[in-house]
This record gives sequence, structure tokens and C-alpha cells, in this order.
Amino acid sequence: MLRGLAGAVSAPLRRSLSTAASRPPWAMVYSRAALDASAAPSPGARASLDLDAAPYVSHISVPAHLADGMDFAAASVRATSSDGLLLLDLAEARHLFPPGPPGARESLDRNIQVELAAVGASFQLDVARFVCNPLSGHIFRLPVPAMGAARTSTVFGLLTQSSDGSHGPPDRYAVAQLSCRAADNGIVLRRFLSETGEWDERELLVPSMWPGWQHMQVDTNHTVLAFGDRLWWVDVTWGAFSVDPFSDRPEVRFVELPQGVLSDFDTTENLMLGKRRLMGVSEGKLRYIEVSTEKEFVVSSFSLDGEGCYWKPTRETTVKLVLPNQRKPLEKDMPWIAAVDPFNADILYYQSGHDIIAMDMANGEVMGKRAFPDSITGLSPCNTAFFLPCVLPTWLESSHVPGAAALPRKTPNCTRNTLAETLVRVDKDQKK
Repeated sequence: MLRGLAGAVSAPLRRSLSTAASRPPWAMVYSRAALDASAAPSPGARASLDLDAAPYVSHISVPAHLADGMDFAAASVRATSSDGLLLLDLAEARHLFPPGPPGARESLDRNIQVELAAVGASFQLDVARFVCNPLSGHIFRLPVPAMGAARTSTVFGLLTQSSDGSHGPPDRYAVAQLSCRAADNGIVLRRFLSETGEWDERELLVPSMWPGWQHMQVDTNHTVLAFGDRLWWVDVTWGAFSVDPFSDRPEVRFVELPQGVLSDFDTTENLMLGKRRLMGVSEGKLRYIEVSTEKEFVVSSFSLDGEGCYWKPTRETTVKLVLPNQRKPLEKDMPWIAAVDPFNADILYYQSGHDIIAMDMANGEVMGKRAFPDSITGLSPCNTAFFLPCVLPTWLESSHVPGAAALPRKTPNCTRNTLAETLVRVDKDQKK
């Protein structure tokens, strides 16, 4: 059985950076977590982070004893908050495989089993979930929700709030997903609130004419974004739905992708879009980035304006690939978008083979290249969800994950004028 944890701060980083001043301001965290067999089983067991500055990939490890009783355990980083907390899950592979012939499951490669389990666990309710401080190692297990079956569901997101605004440790957090109930087809927000320590459901009204809603429910190729007091579920074919998970009457909002980017959309290439398109947060704005193959690997970036009415083009540059024998790049050589720098919207990170490359979109120049760590080169990253930008505030290492037992009930700063409060995509053409 898995055990609940509430560890102490001061867990060492595996690649220790001694002070907050010498730490990178953010890390590009690999979404498959490792199981650390060297961590002794104890109530104070902690996670540890192999940390380095991008384009290096940072890799988090969790104590292996959390997976006691599992044949093939898949540990994954599902989401990051805007202030550095991580949402992790641990899944049992054998319970997530579809039925098949006798012996078929056992014949699969172990890495394949773990990967399949990780994907299957992304929207399941009954797996073990944890909120983790990657610097302190503090890890807190969420209770398993007792809810009815879902017909379809999205992946989970993590949102924090602080009574001191955005300049200090959070006082509370919410873990949430969008679901369609099997019992009555009702669309609901399923959420865990740290203030109550419990899961509950809130009804959602989703207009049927909104494009992409049915696709959105099964899209697991993009991490959920935490931005502006809302969680953003991204569908790279249409746009993003956002919800305030702290509200008892949550309102769904929809933002379409920039006009024109759907012109070359081909349903037969749906699996390719996860590596061609990325929505992220940088310099306090929502960003959309796309790699096109109509022209030779042209990267286009957009930012959502302050009123949420239109996407503003910000950059367009060509990725210059140097291939063996100077051969012409093919579709399979297309770089995979990995992340955008949270503090500099001009810096894009993309994957080419087993390298992560940093590019300055302002001039199209490569700034640096790093190979994957040895610990993950045996796996096969295949879409943007495999790399999650994680900001590292100066106070993060000395703070705990807010817990229901110790968290004071503070009212959030409702006077804060956030960008997301105005991010409502108004489709005027449909209303006319």
C-alpha cells in the first residue's frame, strides 16, 4: 500500500546549487519521474531533484517504497504551478492495460509497460497523486476521490493561491480535471482543495457549439497550464478552455488558436500536432508557438493581448538544421517544441533527436545544445508534455506544501487585477 507523506524541508538537490542566488530561475523538468531505491522507507521520505539550467533537462526522483506492491510502477510529473510546485502521480501498470491474450502483457518491454501506464494514469481518478516541492523535497499525498465513473476526462492541473499576491509561498492549492460523468453525461469540474482536504464536483455549463470540446476531453498531449488564477486545458487542434478551480460556481472560458493556424490542419496528422504546437506562459502572457513545414521549419509565435480578444504575432524565424551528409531535411527531422522560457519569450527550446536546443527566436541563432541525461535516454519522449517549465522562486526551498491540517483559512486577495479575469474569447461572428 502507498503511504501518505509529509516530509521535512532541507532535502538535498542531487546536483546541488548551494544558494537561491546561484540557482537557475527555472528548470525544464522531465515528465517521467524516477523511483529512488536508495531512499529509506520513512514518514519523512522526500523527493530529490537533479537540477540544472536549461537546455539541460532536470529530473525528479521519488522514494521507490511509495510503489510497494506494484509490479510496474509509472511515476510521472503531471503539472506545475506558477510558483514551482509539482503534481505527481504513481500508477500500477497492470491495472491500466486493456484486456488481451494471455501472456501479451508480460511480453511487453518494461519501459513500454511503464510508458503505457503513465499515459493511462494521466486522467484516472484512482491512482496515487502527490503535490511536491521539488527543492525542499516535501511531498504530500492526496486522498483517493470517491466519485462515480467518468465517460471521458481530461488530465489534471495544479493551481496555487497566496494571500500575499504572487510574491510569497502559496496558502492553498487546487488539483482539478474536467470530466463528463458516465451516469448522466453531465460536464463537471472534479477538484481537490487543500483548504478542505477533500474532493468534490462542480457543474459546468459548456456551450455545445464550442469547437473542440469533444476532442478536448480526451487530449493528453499537452500539460495543463496554471496562469492568471485559472487552469488552462489546451487542445492543440482548437484552443484552450480555462476554469477557476477555487470558485464554487466555476465559469468556463474558451480561447481559440490564432486565426490562420488551422488552415493546414489535417486530421490524419493529429498525433503530429503535439510536437508542432505549444501553448505556454512567458513574461506574464499566454503564448502560442507553432512549427510549420510548409516553409522550411518556420517557427511562429503569438501572444494573447491584454483583453483576450486576439493573438498578436510576435516572432517568425526559420530553424536551421544541420544534418549528416548535408541532406535535405525531411518531415521526420522536424524539431519537436519542448518549452518556451518563462522569463524570456524570445527563447525557445526544441528537441532534435536526443538533444535539447535553445534558440533565440529574435535572430534565429542557436544559443546552446545539451544531450538528455543518461537516466532518461532509454525512454522515447514524443510530445510537448514530456518537458514542463518549473519556476524556482527564492523562497521555494524553505517552504512546505500547504496541507489541510496546518493551513490557516485565509481569504485570497480578491482585489488583485489579474490578466486571466479578462481573458474571454468573444466569438462575435457566432453571435451575429
